[in-house]
Amino acid sequence: MSAPNGHAQKDHAPVSGPPPAMPAPGVLQVPAERVKELVAALEVPFDPSQIEWRVMNTTKGQQPARGQVVPYADQRAYTDRLNALFTPAGWTRKYSIHTSANFERSKDQKIAAKVLLTCELTIFGLGSHSATGEEWADDDNSCTAAEAQAFKRSCACF
Repeated sequence: MSAPNGHAQKDHAPVSGPPPAMPAPGVLQVPAERVKELVAALEVPFDPSQIEWRVMNTTKGQQPARGQVVPYADQRAYTDRLNALFTPAGWTRKYSIHTSANFERSKDQKIAAKVLLTCELTIFGLGSHSATGEEWADDDNSCTAAEAQAFKRSCACF
């Protein structure tokens, strides 16, 4: 008897049961130990030279003047970390941009809208996370600020 492709079978036992599971096209299989190593590398704090400081929540008209100083890392530090660990081909991000209707801000009673941005970050072999960023639309850099906020927040999910 001939096999389906026309060649004679040679003492091969018939295969029973379902075929072995194959990964979906484009899905990278990463061993669990390697995943742990990569996640640990993502959790390493940024070098102090990459940390910048911003004054937030300052007092108005009170003496002495007071404020809150907050550390942050620029969006490029996050991008550099991903490129170093996964190469530029090993991760991607996708943005969705929305705006809100105009409404009155409680801070200064100005009428303004908000730019709302969602970033979906995918690291091949590890998965995807998404997060949001927002900024007042009357800020000249509202999209840039919302983008950076959403990207850094999605990175923090890893």
